[in-house]
Amino acid sequence: MQKMLLALFVIITVSFIGCSKGNEIKTLESGLQYMDDSLGTGREAKAGDLVSIHFKGWMVPKDTASELFSDWSTDQSKNMLSLGDSKMRNQPIKFTLNSNSFIKGTDEGIVGMKAGGVRTIIIPAKLAYGEAGIGFIPPNTDLKVVIELLEVKDRIVAEMWDVDSTLFKTTASGLKYAIISKGDGPAVEANKVITVHYSGYLENGTMFDSSVERDEPISFVVGQGQVIPGWDEGMQLLKKGDKARFIIPPQLGYGEMQLEKIPANSTLIFDTEVIDIQ
Repeated sequence: MQKMLLALFVIITVSFIGCSKGNEIKTLESGLQYMDDSLGTGREAKAGDLVSIHFKGWMVPKDTASELFSDWSTDQSKNMLSLGDSKMRNQPIKFTLNSNSFIKGTDEGIVGMKAGGVRTIIIPAKLAYGEAGIGFIPPNTDLKVVIELLEVKDRIVAEMWDVDSTLFKTTASGLKYAIISKGDGPAVEANKVITVHYSGYLENGTMFDSSVERDEPISFVVGQGQVIPGWDEGMQLLKKGDKARFIIPPQLGYGEMQLEKIPANSTLIFDTEVIDIQ
């Protein structure tokens, strides 16, 4: 009987250790902390990979310490602190790890995850938006982000197109455009939903965004202000299947607004392709 009890104790202990192994809180040299809520079994994510994720995120109140790794998704007191919930919207997020394209500070916490896993990441303010803050995130705010890693793939590399300068035309607004290759589909019209692949660059050739590298074209209603004015105007010069470059002056782009990767008063260059028109 004692041997049976001892054996049962050993089994329970081993099982407990096995289940708890993924729930260990780890602290990186940077100060970022994470805990694996569940370990995935798919491909491991590394810097430069294209990842697809679902996320839930919150700002961390100053007086919160002991409950950082508890489930906040059902805590209504945390609703006002929410950064978003992609799973609720059924909109997975795709980006290249270490491109700083998602919530600042998350890349380091995602590296090493395996597809299928779920990880809670606590990002110190210094690794997030620091003393400046951003948007509705106040200065010196720690962030909590729960990542569900859906897929890991090799990165798609987009390269700036080589465009003949003699192809460019300029509209009355100051938009410059060149149709590089022509499709055979219908023309883009206002109030139509179109799907577009694009890569965006600053004048010095620095890429600031690319749906091609995310492997995720975007869709929007033309002429409704859902995109910058240069796009609303430029897309209506194209047909389905067209590939074109837009050179968009600041007044048709983001103007004096400074974004994380786009300085104020920037002229923007977009290589675009109209994939579909609905």
